[in-house]
Amino acid sequence: MATTTTTTTTSPTTLDQIKSALKHPEVIILDVRTKEELDEAPLASKPFKHASCHLDDCSELMSKAAELMPNKEAPIIVFCRSGRRAGKAKEMLEGMGYTKVLNAGGLGDIEGL
Repeated sequence: MATTTTTTTTSPTTLDQIKSALKHPEVIILDVRTKEELDEAPLASKPFKHASCHLDDCSELMSKAAELMPNKEAPIIVFCRSGRRAGKAKEMLEGMGYTKVLNAGGLGDIEGL
C-alpha cells in the first residue's frame, strides 16, 4: 500500500491521517461508487455509507449529504473505485461546509484499513 493516496488540488491525504480519523467515534466512511460497482465489489469489512458521485454529476451525494452526514465537523473518509470521484466528492463536501474530509483514494488504497 502506498504512503499517500489519490489527491485533488489540496494537500495529499496520508495513510496516518486516515488511520487517525478511523479512531474517531463519529467517523463516517463514505463510498461514492456506483450501484453497479457496489454489486461487483461489495465491502463487508467496515460499515460505510453510500451516495454515488460521478465526475460530471454529484447530485445524489449533494442531496443525501445532510441525512448521511449531519455533523459537518465529523471526519469523513471518502473512497471510490480508483480515487478520482473520491477527490470530486471531497471538493463538493468541503464546498458544502464539511471540514474534515479525507480522500482515501480507491479500493486498492483502503485494503487493510
